[in-house]
Amino acid sequence: MIKKIFTFGLLLSFVAICGTTNAQEQEYPHYGFWSNWSIGGSIDYVNQGGHGSKWGRGTSAGLNLIIEKELNYVWDYRLAFQFPSLAYTIFDDKKKQQHFDDFVAVVMGVKFSINDAIMGYDSTRRGSIYMLAMGGLSYKRNDATDMLKTGKSHLTLTAQLGLGYSYRICKHSTLFAEAYIDNHAGIRNMFTSNNGKYTYLDGYLAIGYLYNFGPTKADLERLANVNQIGGANCDALNNEIAELKNKVDNKDKQIKKLENRVAQLEKELANAPKGNGAVADSLQRLIDNIKAEQMTYYALPFSILFDIDQYTVKASEMKKLDAIARVMKDNPNTKFNLYGFCDNSGSDNYNQKLSEKRVNEVKRLLVKKYGIAEDRLTTEGKGKSVNFGDASYSVNRRVSFYRVIE
Repeated sequence: MIKKIFTFGLLLSFVAICGTTNAQEQEYPHYGFWSNWSIGGSIDYVNQGGHGSKWGRGTSAGLNLIIEKELNYVWDYRLAFQFPSLAYTIFDDKKKQQHFDDFVAVVMGVKFSINDAIMGYDSTRRGSIYMLAMGGLSYKRNDATDMLKTGKSHLTLTAQLGLGYSYRICKHSTLFAEAYIDNHAGIRNMFTSNNGKYTYLDGYLAIGYLYNFGPTKADLERLANVNQIGGANCDALNNEIAELKNKVDNKDKQIKKLENRVAQLEKELANAPKGNGAVADSLQRLIDNIKAEQMTYYALPFSILFDIDQYTVKASEMKKLDAIARVMKDNPNTKFNLYGFCDNSGSDNYNQKLSEKRVNEVKRLLVKKYGIAEDRLTTEGKGKSVNFGDASYSVNRRVSFYRVIE
């Protein structure tokens, strides 16, 4: 019987753990050690076996004192003090106490929530089906006089395995029902039953209540600050991305105006009077100046900045990549040239390689993380060939973006 129960429990655990790979879960808050402790108890009905693990030798009623700690949304730690023999009846009138265990036990173990493991964390879920596995020591009180006479120890090992269901009726109160098997034996006979002579097999049915103290004040304040900061950061990033996108959109409008102006001037140049070189030269210089100005509009209004001697993109710079990816997805025909730069520290050869690493890393992120087609991005490392102001400024450690003019 014990083997069947253990096999069934292991099968449930395997199914539940496999299910966690597909679980869609909320983010479980990180709590400190003193948060989410519970205390409570249960009333137990115990069907006790005797020597030889025979069922039905006697029944008893008892109590459990329970202390629990929520480790996460799947696992709970439990410490229990069990008094299963406060009241009992004997079905075997001929042998009575010989086959009845009047004992106390201290056990500890874990609860594993099966449905939470499969379905993921949900703070609004009230019910939980769980497995219970515990172990500890028990002491047979009714044999105390025999222990004094013979000197034999009546401390035994106990192992318990079962299933339970809990229902959270409010923020701090939970009701539960459990059914589990208790197998206890002498330390030497835990795994060798000697035809059952020194093993005992009991079945428990328990109904109980737990009071949960919830998160500590310090944890609540910390989580509130994290949520507030996280929300503010999220809003700030979204606003900044929207602002950058607006700048790009405005540049597109300016580019269109310049293109129209260039087209108008080129038409005037074509219609200029023959032999009047001064007018033609003046129009051509104006066209060249506008085209040079137009080039600046093909550069995005920001660059990805890097730390000294680094080519990985910092978390603070990822919002810029988000904006670039959005622009490219909204404009599927646009292409960009990516140029990598370094500051003036280090040799020319080292900086050239570093600039290439930076620009290739930015391209890799756009392709792998955001799904931008690789043929829409060309890269080139410029080393330390172009510096602004002080050569050590962070703006010189950058990757810049220029739209391809076609």
